[in-house]
Amino acid sequence: MKIDELLDREGIRETLARYNLAGDRGQIDELAGCFVEDAVLEVEGAWRAHGREEIRRQTGATAVAASASRRGPLMRHHLTTQGIELDREGGARAWSYFLVVSEIGPDHAGRYIDRLRRVDGRWQIEHRRVVVEWQSPDTAYPVLQAAPGRGPS
Repeated sequence: MKIDELLDREGIRETLARYNLAGDRGQIDELAGCFVEDAVLEVEGAWRAHGREEIRRQTGATAVAASASRRGPLMRHHLTTQGIELDREGGARAWSYFLVVSEIGPDHAGRYIDRLRRVDGRWQIEHRRVVVEWQSPDTAYPVLQAAPGRGPS
């Protein structure tokens, strides 16, 4: 593996971490800044947003709805296994498993399926599909719906 490829992979990991840190802290503008202007963010079976402004509005509305139903202040997204493939056109694909811990303990889990591109030297998400594969019956975030019968792919 060459140094440039290692730097690209680390830049992608930094973007994926920044998304989760911003979301956990309620920093919706910072979260939206992880996306290119014409990005798509979809939560499979729940909603889809196109463009950074719509992503900002939808994630903000989701955060408000979730905090109305929460019993405490804790939300931590943990990224686990990841795969990253760089393509010849200068873009990348990434797959990440996530586990969310809330005040109830393990809350929900699933996968991020991402397409990214570099804009002005920084990796940003072009398309993110969130697949919630498991959700506790006591979830602190009922605004997300686990896709029934969905397993890893």
